[in-house]
This record gives sequence, C-alpha cells and structure tokens, in this order.
Amino acid sequence: MIILRKNKKILEMFPIGSAKGAVNTRRKPLFYGYIKLERKGDKVRPNKFIVKKDPDNENLFPPSEAIKILRKQNVYLVGDDEETEEMLESLNIPFKKTIMCRHCTFEGFITLIRRDSSYLYHREYLCKKCAEEEIKRELKAHNFDMSTFPNFKRKLEETGDLNVVLKMMDPRFNPVKHPNLTLYDKIDSKGPDAPKILIDDIKIPGELKKILKGHGKHLLPVQALTLKSGLLEGENLLVVSATASGKTLIGELGGIPNAMNGKKFIFLTPLVALANQKYRDFKKKYKQLGLKVSIRVGMSRINAKEELSIHDEKINNSDIVVGTYEGLDFLLRSGRASDIGNIGTVVVDEIHMLDDDERGPRLKGLIRRLQTLFPDLQIIGLSATIKNPQEIASEFRMKLVEYDKRPVPLERHLIFARTDHEKEDLIARLSRNEYKTVSSKGFHGQTIIFTNSRRKTHSIADYLAKRGISAAAYHAGLSYAKKSRIEKDFLKQKISAVVTTAALAAGVDFPASQVIFETLTMGNKWLSPNEFSQMLGRAGRPTYHDIGRVFLIPEIGLKYDDETEETQAVRLLESDVESIDVHYSEESLVEQVLADLCSGTADNVSYLEEAYKNDDLPMGVDAVCDLIVDHGFATSKNDSISPTSYGRAVSVSFLNYQDADYIKKRITSSKLSPVDIAIGLNPFESAYLSSRIVQKLAQALKSNVSSRLFADSTLDILSSGDAISKLEPKFQELLINLQMEFMSCRCKDRPFCTCFQDEMSMKILKYRNMKYDPADISKKLLRDYGIHAYAGDIFSWLDSLIRTLEAVRRISEAYKRFKLVKECTQIIKKIEN
Repeated sequence: MIILRKNKKILEMFPIGSAKGAVNTRRKPLFYGYIKLERKGDKVRPNKFIVKKDPDNENLFPPSEAIKILRKQNVYLVGDDEETEEMLESLNIPFKKTIMCRHCTFEGFITLIRRDSSYLYHREYLCKKCAEEEIKRELKAHNFDMSTFPNFKRKLEETGDLNVVLKMMDPRFNPVKHPNLTLYDKIDSKGPDAPKILIDDIKIPGELKKILKGHGKHLLPVQALTLKSGLLEGENLLVVSATASGKTLIGELGGIPNAMNGKKFIFLTPLVALANQKYRDFKKKYKQLGLKVSIRVGMSRINAKEELSIHDEKINNSDIVVGTYEGLDFLLRSGRASDIGNIGTVVVDEIHMLDDDERGPRLKGLIRRLQTLFPDLQIIGLSATIKNPQEIASEFRMKLVEYDKRPVPLERHLIFARTDHEKEDLIARLSRNEYKTVSSKGFHGQTIIFTNSRRKTHSIADYLAKRGISAAAYHAGLSYAKKSRIEKDFLKQKISAVVTTAALAAGVDFPASQVIFETLTMGNKWLSPNEFSQMLGRAGRPTYHDIGRVFLIPEIGLKYDDETEETQAVRLLESDVESIDVHYSEESLVEQVLADLCSGTADNVSYLEEAYKNDDLPMGVDAVCDLIVDHGFATSKNDSISPTSYGRAVSVSFLNYQDADYIKKRITSSKLSPVDIAIGLNPFESAYLSSRIVQKLAQALKSNVSSRLFADSTLDILSSGDAISKLEPKFQELLINLQMEFMSCRCKDRPFCTCFQDEMSMKILKYRNMKYDPADISKKLLRDYGIHAYAGDIFSWLDSLIRTLEAVRRISEAYKRFKLVKECTQIIKKIEN
C-alpha cells in the first residue's frame, strides 16, 4: 500500500505494506519517497524520485521507478491535490482519497484515519492516540492530576473536537456558558412501570383520603409499589427510593389508619431537627382527624433567647409519636415499654444510619428490642441509599420495595478550579445562573453549597453577598431562631443559596434545585460514596423543579492524605453506594447487651448468644456478659443474668462503660462536685480564636495559625509571651486576660493539660448561672478574651452537660449518694432556667 501526500511542491510517498486494516492503524513506513512533479506538454509526470530509508542515506532513482511502484500498489491520496490527481488519472493508476494524522508523522509513523473516527484540532484531524496524548500533555502543563484524564477522554469522544476539550483547561473557560462540556452524566427520571393508583381507590378512611388528595390525586410510583407489597395489610417493609420520591407518605399510609383505630403510629428520625420538623408537620396535617401528636427526643429543656426548648411529652395517650432513635430507646431501656401502649406502626427514617459507627449498633439494637417487645407491630424502614437492601430486609424480616429512579432527572457536572478564589467565583456564577432559571412550576432555582468548616460557610456566604447574591451560612453553631429564619426565607425564595457544612447534610431539608460541592471532605476525611449519594440526592424536588443539578469543583493539585481532590472527585462520580453493615466496637457491644437486659428483652446468656449469632462481633457474647458483671452492671447466676440499679442507670444514660466507671469512681472515692465530674467527662470544645487575632498572629509569626483554641499549636502560641508581645496593644490585652483567667495552673504538662479547657467550661457555666443566654455568653467571650464560640454550640453543650449531670445523678442514686443527687438536681434546674 502506498500513501501519497502533497507537501508544498513535493509529493511524499509512504509505502506501509499491506492495505488490510489500513485505517486507524499506526505503522512505520517501509521507506520515504519524495517525488518532484513537472508538467510535460499537457501531462503531469514525475521529474525526480528520491528514496530515503534512513536519516543518513538518500538514493536517487529514475522517475519511471516511481510510476512502477505506484502501479503495483493500492494507492491512497491524502487530501485534495489537482496536480497529483491529474497525474494518477492520466497514468490509469486507481486511487482512493483519505486523510492522515499529521501528528503521527512527527514521530515517524503513518496512520490513516476517517473523519467519523478522528478528532478535529486546529483545522486538522488527529488519530485517537495523538488526540489523547495531546490531552495528557496539556493536563501535565496545567498541573492536573492524571486521574482526570478519563473525564477529558470521554468529552473527546462526545464532541469529536480536541479544541473544545482543551478549552476546558483554559483559566478563562466559563462553565456557565458551556454546561454541556462540564456535564459528567445524567441520571434519568424515567423508571419501570408502576401501577397508577388513585387515592380514591385506596382502602383507607375517607377523612384521610381528603387530606392526602390535597397533595395530588395519584400515588407516586414507589408508593403504589408498597401497596402491592402489603403496606395496608401490616407487612414489614424496607423502602429504598430516591430523595423526594414520596417515602414519608408511605409511612403515613401505614401508620395513620392504625392511629385512627387506637394503635400508635411512631415515626423515628436520627436528628432532633428532623423530628421537630415532622412533629410540626403531623400536628398541622392531622389535627382535623382529632389525632394527638407528641414528641420524644430527649432534649432540650434550656430556656434561652433564640433557642427552641423541647420538652418530651407523655406518649401513653398520644396517637402519633415523633421522636429520635434514642428518645424512644430511652423508654425501652428504662423498662417502660408498657408506657408506650399498643403500637401499630413504627417508621425508621434514614435506616441507612445502621452504617454509622456510633449510632448503627444503637439503631439495630432498638429495632430488635421493638420487634421482641411488640411482636405484632409493623415496622417500615426508609432510605435513599442502600447497596445491600435485601440483606438488611432479611435481617429485620422485611419485604423489600425498591425503586431506583429519581422523581426528576439529575445532571452531574465536574469543573476544575485552580484556587480558592476561582472556586468562589465559579460558585457565584453557578448560583446566580441557577436562581435566574425558573421551573415550569414557577420556582426559582436555589442552591445548597456544601463545605467543610463553619468558618468557610460564612466566608463563602459573605463572598456571594458581595457579588449581589442572596446567601446565608447555615450550621449547627447558629441559634435555632437564626436557622429557622434561614429555612423560612429559603422556602419563600428570598435566599438563592445556602452554604452549609457537609457534617450537617443529613439535617438540611432545603428544597434546592442545585447542589455544589465546594469540598469533598467531611471533617478530617474524604466523603464516602454513601455520604456523597445522600448529599447530591438533595438536588431537585418534583413539586418545585424540572431538573436537579450537581456540581463538583475540585481544586487542581489540592491534596489530602496523599490524594488529590481531582482524583477523589472522579472516584466519587464513578462510585456506587457501599454496603450497609453494622460495625460493633467493644464499647458499643457492651452497651447493646446491657440495653437488652435492662429492656427485658433478654435475661440469660443463651438467649443473647442466639440473638447475636449472625453479627460480626469484636468479642464473644459470653465474654461481654462477664465484662458486664465484672463492672457491676449486672449479676449472674448460672445462665441467667440481670441488671443492677447501677447498670440500669448506665444504660438509660447511653454511657459507654469507661465513662460509667469514671463517674462511679469519682462519686464513691473523691470529693469532686457533680459539675467537676460532668465537665471532666464533657468539657466545652467548640472554641476558636477570633479571626482578627488569628490574622494578626499569622502576620507576626509569618506562618499559619490554627483558629482552634484547644489545638496544641494554638496552646503553644498562647503560652508564649514572645508571640503575644508582637501584637498590637489591644490584642495583647485580650490574650493576657485569657492567660490570667484560664492558663494559670502549675501542671507539669502546662499548657497541654486539660486545665485550660476545664476552666473555660466552668466560665461558660458561671455565666449561665448568672442567667446569661448563650448569645450573651458568646458576645462576652469575644469581647473579654478574643474567643469566638457560636451561641448554638454553647446551647448544645449546656444541653449535653445536663445529660451528663443526669447520668451522674442516676449513678449517685444507684449508690445511694443522695446528697449528690440533690446537688445534681439543683445544678440542672439552674442551667435550664
């Protein structure tokens, strides 16, 4: 096979052997020939023929030799050239027109290509290999991680235009104008056919039908599938379906008819905020049915401005109970299952929390205890993300109902940023553009932006506000009133974007059309595929939006744990959700076995061994029982085992056995006050140096300074007079006040002992006892010491301190330390009021 290509005035000849498989095959030519053409009369003929087999040897052949070679081979002509075509036709030499990858020739190779399988680049066509190599060169030049190559390769296949793909690496590239280039994939909203069921045709009370018809005439697909699986016949169900696909109503369809017939409907969530939201929704929705709704969350009784005080209500005469997992489990561990009454249906929302290291064992234990104590109840688990649903369904004797399609389609986009500032700029453009988009339902597009620290929620929100975008920072440190205002303003479409922490993802219930990942970490670790799936699932609601959008914005070259953010972004986009497994530690296993004993669901070792036989345990059940007895939580005789009053106090306080021993030792062998014991176990941690002081220290020391007040590096700086002396007088005064007030101990380990944190905790408690609100305490710490502590964090800590003091009180009561019991009660009342 001979390939001819006109290069200026010279006709180049490349013999490459057989013509078979000529297209898209990269080959070395047998030799290079150069033919100079001239016109002789009315014909074009070769005038000179040079053959070059290696760089140092050129051989001149008669022009007729070129004609002989051409007549013996299959001839391919690259491009259009009238002179060459005229010569070949006049010599009766058949030829085919083709195109060739010019970049291959730079390396001494010949590759014939077709337009439909090649890639445009600067008005030329390249073969696949050269196009991909060009992408790799550009990735390296722009400092991209090579793990991103498959993404650009896929875009090359989609567009067929290398120029367009390389444009995505240009710092001036505007993703808002080119959403088709940043699109990674699209998840369709069409699912398998589900029966269309009218609400009028469901066998439920007519009064309930009227309420439900206010939300639509038909059931959604997954709701219809649960009816087919026995929802109204009391079947236990595990329902796995996308966020906003109608799972909550499934629970209501199972539970409300029971509630109307005297059997309780219990709805459990992992978070107090979600429980409170459902409590308000159910009260409003079902008051016309005469159903009484109560809440059981285990917190909070603190009276404070801008905070919500939630008092657990008696549930024995309630029809609907909304609570947290722990709120209901408290009653079971207390041996008060009879107080709950006759249960019809229990809904476990977010049942994928079984995979959480701390809450997973507790949730599994709760479900087991409920099924043992109430064998006739209907239990319904709800989740958006479970990889091994059949395994979970079998574990709890549930029927699986799975619907894997979203209620609205979802676009997932990948954009690369070079700096934090570029990230913020991209977030601003995307948020503004999304708010301008109005759905067919008449709603503006709104955005949730996930980041990894509270400080960044505020800095990003402030940046957006400066760009004219209505945005708010939202995190657990804010007061209830502030969070509530943000939620209401978002629902009223007054806010176009909310910036929140990844750690609060499960508690955010904003109907957003767009989710942006400013970071791919949660706390100090990368997001897991399950966390990622939960968070991106919040983009797009069927009653508000036509489509959901998700944007990942990894920073080029940014590393964490020796892995770049680019690599992690691609990995998450390519990942599937992971299997849900309950992970027992020694502490959590001891807690659950003790809870079983206290709830009355177990009273002998043989039963416990049978109950846990299929679980992956860190130690044998017999060894757990021995440990429980050794620590005084239970007594045993032969095979039977029963909890002590101390064990019951520990169980209802949700303490691990080390913390229980800590309290027991101090109430029985020391003269520490209940406050000393509680703070020793639960000091205040969420304190930071003010941003101004951090900035000034960083300038003075010419290095980064952590804002975390109790970080070792911060303690080292604060204890150094040299560092403080370099600051302006007003900042010196603040830090000297801080040293004198909190860092005056004489411990050998100073400043790395616990005294500073304990003293800070005592100061906050002292302010509270002076009737300061958390917001006032926050302001005073900032004004007097340059310490920044969010009001919401102070409120949450005071509330958790009450729970620790209650644990101290219960254990004191078990050991008949009635003076301490009284002291604890008085301290708790002071904190509450």
